[in-house]
Amino acid sequence: MGQSGRYQERSGVDGISCVGLLFLGMLAILGLGMLFGQPGESSEPGVQAVDNAHIRPTTTSTATAPPVVAYASFTPVPTVTPLPPTATATGTATTAAATVEPSPTQAPPTATPTATPLPLPTPVGTYSLTVKVPILMYHYISEPPEDADEYRTDLSVSPAAFRAQMQYLADNGFTPIDLYTLSRAITGKESLPPRPVVITFDDGYLDHYQNAFPILQEFGFTGTFFIITGYVDAGNPNHMTWPMIEEMAAAGMRMESHSKTHPDLREATREGLVWEILGSQETLAAHIGYMPRYFCYPGGRYDEDTIAMLEELNFWGAVTTAGGKWHGFNDRFEWTRLRMRYTTSLPVFADMVAPDE
Repeated sequence: MGQSGRYQERSGVDGISCVGLLFLGMLAILGLGMLFGQPGESSEPGVQAVDNAHIRPTTTSTATAPPVVAYASFTPVPTVTPLPPTATATGTATTAAATVEPSPTQAPPTATPTATPLPLPTPVGTYSLTVKVPILMYHYISEPPEDADEYRTDLSVSPAAFRAQMQYLADNGFTPIDLYTLSRAITGKESLPPRPVVITFDDGYLDHYQNAFPILQEFGFTGTFFIITGYVDAGNPNHMTWPMIEEMAAAGMRMESHSKTHPDLREATREGLVWEILGSQETLAAHIGYMPRYFCYPGGRYDEDTIAMLEELNFWGAVTTAGGKWHGFNDRFEWTRLRMRYTTSLPVFADMVAPDE
């Protein structure tokens, strides 16, 4: 009995141990199943979701990268294109803005014409002078041909008569000046010499070079010649050539504008005025080395639009065919002259140029 009771006691303990172990094993298996079963079901979608979330933007951006990159690369191009001027000028940040502004681009045209001669003289203070200076007006310096009409004859002064007139000026203390000196005197920038006179020639005829130029040089006088540039360009045989004009300008004669084709400027459009006035001015400048600043109205015909264009183009003044000796700043685009005719005798000439002292 004692031995059998001990066996039963041991068997009960062993049974309880086995059941416990079995229970613990089942719990372990269940725990492992839960541990490994859940990840196995949920990890794949989770990874795909996470991966898709990263891949799609990357794929999308990779797929659309060329257009985006291309667009991004072209967008700066317009932005970068203006930058080089700025960058070039950014060497000095302050000057960069000034260099890029349009005004320096326009400065050369303004500077070029005004470089030689100097800008328009303006009166000192409020007042300007009105001076009495005879401006002589010549056309042909030659004998009129036998078949000349009354106009050709009237516009002619023979070389002998012209030389006698220049001799009279030299003998009586006259000093020929140019229109630049007249402008500076009117505005108080320069004093006039005793008995000043301006000698002008219209149209640029061939006899100006053949007859007038040598006589002027003989007396050391300066003359002002108004050139019709279109006639010279066309090689008109009755007019001077560019080499002749250049030679005279180099010798100190003044060459000024008389339009390109000698039209009636009252009938010209704005574009026509620019072509006739600015065109002849720039053509002359290319041949004589300075920008001419005076104009002679073709046939003496002009209107308010003509004067406005001369002012716009920075001319200093203009001469007419009307008679008179008094000249001021306010009427600088209508300076009067004294017409020399075929019938102008030396006594008449002397009376015309008399200073009335």
